[in-house]
Amino acid sequence: MKTLYLHIGMPRTATTVLQKFCADNQEELNRHGYCYPLMPFQYPNANPRRTAHFMFGWARNEKGIRDVELEKQYWVEGFQEVYNAFEKYDNVILSDEGLWNCGFRNEESVWSKLKKEMEIHAFCTKVIVYLRRQDDFLYSWWNQRIKEGLYCECTLSWEEMTKKLPIVHLDYFEMLNQIAEFVGKENLIVRRFGKEYFDGSTIYEDFIHAIGLQYTDAYQIQTEVFNMGLTKNNVELKRILNKLPDSDAQSKRMFQHILAHNSNWRKDNPKYSMYSQSEASEFYEKYREGNRLVAEEYMGRNEDLFSFAYHAEQKWTPQNEEMLEDIILFMGTSLMEMERKIKTQEQEIKAQKKEMEEFKRKVAHPVRTIGKKVKNKLKLAKNINADGENVKN
Repeated sequence: MKTLYLHIGMPRTATTVLQKFCADNQEELNRHGYCYPLMPFQYPNANPRRTAHFMFGWARNEKGIRDVELEKQYWVEGFQEVYNAFEKYDNVILSDEGLWNCGFRNEESVWSKLKKEMEIHAFCTKVIVYLRRQDDFLYSWWNQRIKEGLYCECTLSWEEMTKKLPIVHLDYFEMLNQIAEFVGKENLIVRRFGKEYFDGSTIYEDFIHAIGLQYTDAYQIQTEVFNMGLTKNNVELKRILNKLPDSDAQSKRMFQHILAHNSNWRKDNPKYSMYSQSEASEFYEKYREGNRLVAEEYMGRNEDLFSFAYHAEQKWTPQNEEMLEDIILFMGTSLMEMERKIKTQEQEIKAQKKEMEEFKRKVAHPVRTIGKKVKNKLKLAKNINADGENVKN
């Protein structure tokens, strides 16, 4: 039977890395009977390597309004790409981290629609999901939403986020059970995200093993992809900047670039945590029993899904001792970035002025310009003839 491997994230578990890895290693996957088909659809803010995005992504017409009929068309065309791949390969891989949070978003879920496809076209679906400890995941997810500044959650404080939990599914056992109703519990491949849990030394090896292959040197990591979060202070600065009323996508990218740059060389202070010790312990215990059930029923392990240890000294607040320095660094980096852009623009203007002056000179003296060109050509021809005579002599 043909098999669809559907990698659904969850978000913030190196999904972008795995998507690029599959696309870059298409030939090697093909050699083993697997295909990672890139889809022809284009979605704003969605990388084309997110090959399962057509299953839930909102399509919009030329006016920017959601087009439900177009979404239905994309579903049909997307699965036709899958069936075309099945004609040549026994296994097809699709990936999109958004399926974890959006699979049950609409009245007719992605999973119920997928089950109909499986029944009509007689293929099996194996769902691959990487799980990350809930508190760790929630902070990373919130950090990403703030960093990008594109979603309604991008101005929520940490406290607001932990209370509202918008579209974030943290009860892993409940979510996996819902998906299992449509694809079968035996077809859920559940992995833990973290170097200490990978089957092999990297997530690349772990993923290859998850789809039933052996990892070899034939698989190439062409370019490392990093999607690093902002430090706690910098994510707070970005959250406030997201509130600017005149901020557009370009300005958001500029702020993101500057704060990401600063976060890269001035790392987070490990003494701070977004939780107090009591908050972290309470949050962990809230999901501990469900996590144990995940480990037992989906991984065959009689143990906690994740371990817990609190290493910080205190809870982070915006009033921490390093915030003023990070604000000054942001201002300084911003000014330096503006200065670089101004210098680049000045050089471009200077080059354009030079071109305009040359153009004006040629227009003002067309005869002289043509004569100079003719003179140069005659001189060149004379040199060529002279070289020819010297060769004969």
